[in-house]
Amino acid sequence: MRLMVMMVVLAGLAGCAGMASQPGNDSELADVRAKIALGRCDEGLVTGLRNQHMPELDQEAAYVCLQRGELEAVEQLLADYSKRHRDPPHPDYSAYLLALTQQLRFELTEDDTARLREGRAAHARYAEFARTYPDSEYRTEVGPRLNTLLDEMASAELRLAQAAANAGDRSTAQARMQYIMRHYPLSGAAREAGNWLEARTGDEDENVPPGTAW
Repeated sequence: MRLMVMMVVLAGLAGCAGMASQPGNDSELADVRAKIALGRCDEGLVTGLRNQHMPELDQEAAYVCLQRGELEAVEQLLADYSKRHRDPPHPDYSAYLLALTQQLRFELTEDDTARLREGRAAHARYAEFARTYPDSEYRTEVGPRLNTLLDEMASAELRLAQAAANAGDRSTAQARMQYIMRHYPLSGAAREAGNWLEARTGDEDENVPPGTAW
């Protein structure tokens, strides 16, 4: 299941077009390059790169780690990318990978309440990316991924609303359904929420005692 989720989220992801081989000959650097070439991501890779101060290798390694689902490693490599390196290349690519990392964390979270928390964090990262890098070549990839994220967040909200309704907490269910209608109006979940709210209104009308409407 984890592998399938990763394949869906990372479909179409490519390495940064500007990445190039970096100079250097020491043994730690050689080990780092070997791990990247072999598609390995571990603590030694992250530690080695933190010692090297070679930003493009950080990005190459983060790309490898993201493909392997090593989310903490990606964040260790890129969270302070622009602070750790002076005028580093392709900062937009680092921001994009961080947003994808958070979206993958959302996808891999099973509990819907926690899932929504991770989803909001992913949405915030995409929004920050769009504000900071409006001309980035990766913006065309963000739109479809963000739409997928919002659809799945709406579905999580719907499941929580339905759970509340099934537990007899109809006021909470109604509030959640209304929230879906306001914040995810184009989603399939919004259609279901609208149907539920319409049916609830019909039920309430049928239960009004005679004469109370006058």
